[in-house]
Amino acid sequence: MKKQFLLYTGLNKIWIFVSLSIIVLLIVLYYFFSLYQDVMSNKTDNFDEMQTLAMENTSLDVIHSIERYHADKLYYVLDGETNNNQPSLVYMYQSEEEWEFDTYDKEPLYSEDILLSEWHDRCTSCEFLGSTVGLANGDPILEIKYVDTSDRLVYEHVLLEDKSHYQLTLNPSFQ
Repeated sequence: MKKQFLLYTGLNKIWIFVSLSIIVLLIVLYYFFSLYQDVMSNKTDNFDEMQTLAMENTSLDVIHSIERYHADKLYYVLDGETNNNQPSLVYMYQSEEEWEFDTYDKEPLYSEDILLSEWHDRCTSCEFLGSTVGLANGDPILEIKYVDTSDRLVYEHVLLEDKSHYQLTLNPSFQ
């Protein structure tokens, strides 16, 4: 004859399994949340150091914003003003062991707002994902990232000097 277990003993095993599963799930969620927080804070950790380097090695007196731009190398893009109150963009990148600084006056360049409104007029049904000021082939650009009407990811580079543009279209690999 088979020995039968009490209903209470069976429920205890289920309760222990569910409790352990929830605890493991919470630990995994906490780990990934902490990892995400660390990655996001590492992106901006060097901004104070970059600001100090730029103030010491360029003619910038005021820095309004700092962004990172990834192209053939990592660029730090600083938007600020010189001691003559002239708006400027400074691109900082590391070459070998030394920091290089490329400075551009913003006055002859088109603004990000103008370029984005013209892009929106060209691509009214596209889903805008973001934009970043960067550097391509030694020219200041605005990189516009969006999803087009065919559900393709598109990176459009618009030159800040003359508004000419080209696109890099990526087809998702899961289709």
